Amino acid sequence: MKRTIFYTFTLLILTVGLVVLLRQYSGPATSAESSEKQGIEEALKHQFEITKDPALGYPPTERLIKAIEETRRRQAIFATRSPEGILDARWRERGPDNIGGRTRVILVDKNDPSRKTVWAGGVSGGLWKTTDITANPPQWVQANDYLDNLSIGALAQDPNNPQIMYMGTGEVYTGISGLALFKSENGGKDWTVLPSTLSDLNFRYTQDLFVHPQTGDVYAAISNGIWRSQDGGLNWQKVLGSGLGASGDFMNDIAYHRASNTLFASNRTAVYKSTTGNPNDWQNITVGNGFMSGVNRVEISVSQGSPYYVYAIGNDGGAGTGLYTLANGEGNWVGRAAPTNDNGENYARDQGWYDLEVTADPFNPQHVIIGGIDLYATDNGGITWQRISNWAGGAPQYVHADQHVIVFDEELPGVVYFGNDGGIFRGINGGLTANQRNKGYNVTQFYACAIHPEAFKDYFLGGTQDNGSLQLNDFGIDDARSVLGGDGFYTHIDQNEPDFQMVSLYYGNYAASYDGGASFGAGVEVGGGFVNPSDFDDEANILYAQTNNNDLMRWKRDGGQLDEIDIVGYDINTSHVFADPTVPNRIYVGSYNGVLLRLDNANQGTTLTPTVINPPGGGAISSVDVDLGNSDHLLMTVSNYGIVSVYESTNGGQTWINVEGNLPDMPVYWGMFNPNDTKQAIIATELGVWATEQLSGPQTNWSPPAPGKGSPLTRFTMLQRRESDKVVLASSYGRGLWTSDLFAQPTPVLTVDGVHYTNSPLQFVGERSLQAESFNWSFGDGATSTDPNPTHEYSNIGTFPISMTINGNLTKETSVKILPRRGLPYTLEGEQYSGGFEQFPEQYGVYTISGSSFELGKSTITGKDGTHSGANAFVIGLTEQYYQPNTETMLYLPNFDFSSPGIYEFSFWAKFQLDPGFDGLQVQYSTNKGQSWRVLGSDRDDNWYNFRNDNAAGSAFPPGSSYLSGSRFGFSQYKLNISSLGGQENVAFRF
Repeated sequence: MKRTIFYTFTLLILTVGLVVLLRQYSGPATSAESSEKQGIEEALKHQFEITKDPALGYPPTERLIKAIEETRRRQAIFATRSPEGILDARWRERGPDNIGGRTRVILVDKNDPSRKTVWAGGVSGGLWKTTDITANPPQWVQANDYLDNLSIGALAQDPNNPQIMYMGTGEVYTGISGLALFKSENGGKDWTVLPSTLSDLNFRYTQDLFVHPQTGDVYAAISNGIWRSQDGGLNWQKVLGSGLGASGDFMNDIAYHRASNTLFASNRTAVYKSTTGNPNDWQNITVGNGFMSGVNRVEISVSQGSPYYVYAIGNDGGAGTGLYTLANGEGNWVGRAAPTNDNGENYARDQGWYDLEVTADPFNPQHVIIGGIDLYATDNGGITWQRISNWAGGAPQYVHADQHVIVFDEELPGVVYFGNDGGIFRGINGGLTANQRNKGYNVTQFYACAIHPEAFKDYFLGGTQDNGSLQLNDFGIDDARSVLGGDGFYTHIDQNEPDFQMVSLYYGNYAASYDGGASFGAGVEVGGGFVNPSDFDDEANILYAQTNNNDLMRWKRDGGQLDEIDIVGYDINTSHVFADPTVPNRIYVGSYNGVLLRLDNANQGTTLTPTVINPPGGGAISSVDVDLGNSDHLLMTVSNYGIVSVYESTNGGQTWINVEGNLPDMPVYWGMFNPNDTKQAIIATELGVWATEQLSGPQTNWSPPAPGKGSPLTRFTMLQRRESDKVVLASSYGRGLWTSDLFAQPTPVLTVDGVHYTNSPLQFVGERSLQAESFNWSFGDGATSTDPNPTHEYSNIGTFPISMTINGNLTKETSVKILPRRGLPYTLEGEQYSGGFEQFPEQYGVYTISGSSFELGKSTITGKDGTHSGANAFVIGLTEQYYQPNTETMLYLPNFDFSSPGIYEFSFWAKFQLDPGFDGLQVQYSTNKGQSWRVLGSDRDDNWYNFRNDNAAGSAFPPGSSYLSGSRFGFSQYKLNISSLGGQENVAFRF
């Protein structure tokens, strides 16, 4: 066979003393969490303090029910009008779509005989569904927008008519109130509230639901007993609880054994059984027979078949008990020791009140899985245990921490689902092999966020509950990369020097990046509260944060000086810190009890005398904003129920005006002026992002999110704006990150790969444009489109001018180079050979995303000069001493026909100087005309790549990738046998 050779040519790449990327990686979140895991209890205490009604001493979360109803009423009115401006703001979901959040509900849909349709409920993100949980990845969609704000606590399906489903709301263990019970009669497509449960406060915390397979009766385990409905949810009767045969009302679990038609239920201390479910017909099966004692939560599961076993575990002061077993639901319980990890720590550590679950395998009555922090399995009733997950990564396998629900598939042996603080995992082999199934399941809970200052740049940071500090770096609903594990909190990006960034962990531990987020290392430990408010002064390069002694900590980035500031007359428990961008070194510090202080010249000295500007109504100060054109014009928010939540001041805080207006009684977490018109503002609330066109004192009219395009009706915790394009980033606690262009000027933003191939669909993206209401595209070959994101195919090669016009009068232009398809043979001696760059410029294309570009020529820069053969080479930064930081440039070769058999070889000559690992050059190939690309070869191939990323953060390519890196000062030849591509009609290459 004839040998076919590709491209003996020259590449020159040089950098000295710079950290640059040729292909910057934005990969998935890391699974290992390096920091010691912290409990959720401190976070719940924080939420309690900032939302409690001062008159009551606790958060009256039941008021949110009325707020939801009022919000929906206003949205219905809103939908009949044609609002404009900030009232009609469009919010875009940004992700993450590869990380889930706290999940207590998983149900395999009985309507799908393939068992691929699965439902899941987020504690603060509503109800979700995927129609193929086995897909890679599965695609999740929200079940119903109405359920955005609801905490999903339970889900059940009628086994005789699976079109009928029931849903319970609320999470009693953390005090997150639900609404009521809901019912669907069309397989979950539509949900309606059951009126009889709406008026009863007890139904706002539902721990479990069960539909009886013989009678169709519905049972609910709520905080006031076991309740039953025998008419499809219209009416409810209490059947178990205080005065009805139980030692207490608070119920945790319901289980059922089919063959004996026996119901089981558990409360805080005991287990009960009944064959009728009737009031006063339940037997306590835990009296004087060896059952656990001293517990305040009992979880149960029942195996099937005969004999069968009732399994129970409990919360004993935070620790999980061992497994207790009762054969056939009678006799004496047998208790076994609780499993521990390699460090001797209890499987629930000290969080048994929060994460505790037990489930028996329906196909193997001896196989039981329990969950606390991690997962453990037994095949002999708890005599021995096998640890089957490790939240910190490593052996036996990664499954996120804090297990809340374990569900075996009742028809597929060995298939099991785990719901935890990291979303949903699907296991096979009885759970011994488990994988995340979170793609698109965006119920991530963010405390805070930060946005990159560069206009149109899709780069964000955010701190999350139990999913670390995340980095998102792409348009659309993006994957996230974890840059710091554990619980993530406040994040900062220097708005003047964005290469400097900070993320934080509990108790004021900050990590810093000096390379634009490529890597994060040691920053500073200020020793503050679990949720530690802070702000970074972009002008002075100073971080301000709370300390353990209720003082203020000041850290100067330049020099690293750390000072504790004593605020004269105040030991302040800080709830908010704000660095005023209009007055140098002015800081605002708010407290949980209504104290707001202004500190001037905060960059100097360790004792500061404050100016006191307290609001009149008290409460936890949640945010301060300032009019960029008037430092005396302030907006302030307070997050408590029961008091005024929004204030305005026009005299620097000497007096405050109530601008809460018609806002429902609900927490407000952040406020922001419209920078173009400071009579207008937006606020982040418990029910999405609201807006007003006119701050008018007590008569201020606030509007909820616009139906269908506004933010979801869930808790939003922070708003951040960059001044370059006025884009706003919002963090939500349960639905991820969101952005809006509501303050921006109409601006066309066009995105397209600058090089492509003939007769192949090319994707054009205009959706990133700001305030765009219409689109008109011209593709340079006579074709047009009015879609925001059209696709187009070119039949001829050449360079085509592209234009996109938005709103009829704003145009953005670029060009696209279309490369040919070449036939074979294609050898050095062949007539069709075009290895020389000069003779065939139409064969090659360069597309540069950022930084320096591949350029054809002969450089005179030392190190870049010369060629291996011929007159020219492709050089990155032909006339530049060093190529620019964050360079991302690609050189495309033609599309070839490999359908003829042969021995194929790809070769090129190159020299380069690259920061080892962090910079790299890689050859990729496509077999579908550039629709997708794969890496060509690996470091295991001779005369090919010299580097492999063994999981280093911030590297040029993902972990496990091979590429060229380091230095080659003289020209070297790289060649690879690619005969495996023989038979392909289309094979394209790029560097």
